[in-house]
Amino acid sequence: MSESRELPLAGQVLATVDFPESGYGNPPETASDVDEANLITSKVDLGYDVAGTSIHKPVLDIDLPVRLVASSTPGHFHLFIDKAMTWDKYKKLLDVLADVGIVEPGYVRASKQRGFSAARLPWVKKEDARD
Repeated sequence: MSESRELPLAGQVLATVDFPESGYGNPPETASDVDEANLITSKVDLGYDVAGTSIHKPVLDIDLPVRLVASSTPGHFHLFIDKAMTWDKYKKLLDVLADVGIVEPGYVRASKQRGFSAARLPWVKKEDARD
């Protein structure tokens, strides 16, 4: 048995799948043992809403450079995605992120008013910005 492995998100459904060169082989099968699994899914283990619909946490395969930087607020982060797009497309992205609760609606509103989104540089703390 291998060393203990820490999952990126707790409570996610794990699975196993064959990976032939052309993509997935057979459909993924749920796995209960982290040492046997080779996939982490977006599905939350036993997570269902009141209508019985399964609950998911985003697990995304992003095919371009990204950077996640810790905010001065503990447990908060700034995500930088190296993907150029028009302002109209970016506003759509901001709207969807707010709609699903990933960013605050006020952040989107302020970004639209300014004509861009912004975050403090990593070395600038909220207290410093107020002085």
